[in-house]
Amino acid sequence: MMIHTRRSWQERLLAAIVLLLGYLYLLWVLRDSPQSISTTAQLGYALMTLIIAYWEIGTFKIVNHRLALSNDLKIWLALVGSTIVGMLLLESWPETVMATLTSRGLLWNTMIALSTGIFEETITRGLLFSVFLQAGHRHQWRLKFTQATIFSSLIFGTLHLTNLGPGNVESVLQQVFYTFVLGVLLSILRVTTNTLFWPIGLHFLIDWQPDIATSQGPPSADWWVIGTIFSVILIVGLIYLIKFDRADERRQVSLSH
Repeated sequence: MMIHTRRSWQERLLAAIVLLLGYLYLLWVLRDSPQSISTTAQLGYALMTLIIAYWEIGTFKIVNHRLALSNDLKIWLALVGSTIVGMLLLESWPETVMATLTSRGLLWNTMIALSTGIFEETITRGLLFSVFLQAGHRHQWRLKFTQATIFSSLIFGTLHLTNLGPGNVESVLQQVFYTFVLGVLLSILRVTTNTLFWPIGLHFLIDWQPDIATSQGPPSADWWVIGTIFSVILIVGLIYLIKFDRADERRQVSLSH
């Protein structure tokens, strides 16, 4: 069964909006600040957001007990895991880790990746995911985990429009698309592990790069490559979520009899 939180979905939605606006305002205020001050402030705000989200939701779980995965679900989960590993290898992740570890800005890169992982996961896979999931439960949506994933991931992708600047429209639009797909993968991790910490960890690893503290925006890539790779990842992820939802619905029916 879903955990009934002590806050209404309206209160959690309001908290998410206020925290997001506060974060954007903080970035604007600190835009010309020394890197040490800006990075420390971002990490502090992210940790504060995590604490507030826990207070609003009352837990980092979404159900009382994790769903026992059938063999079919385990196979599809393995396929999802394979797409994540494949994506990391295509992005030369092992080489990126070594470059990050030997970079001059290791501390700042680590703090930025950690603050981004904590803040974005807390807002999207924490507060907003719980808002949509609670709405789905209240209105008896079919495939409520899948729908909560799609809605929260769309917001997650759209938030990256804040990176728009002169000359980077194409690269930012690509980022919106692939971060939407990443949001689906992170939501899968959220519902499967029944915790927020695994998505935060994976998000941190993806963002942990040698130039994240000084990067001016995402690089542009070939639309065909981006579309093909991430469309496959999206399809595999959605199939898993739909199967997960149906298994949960069967479990709820069996518990009600």
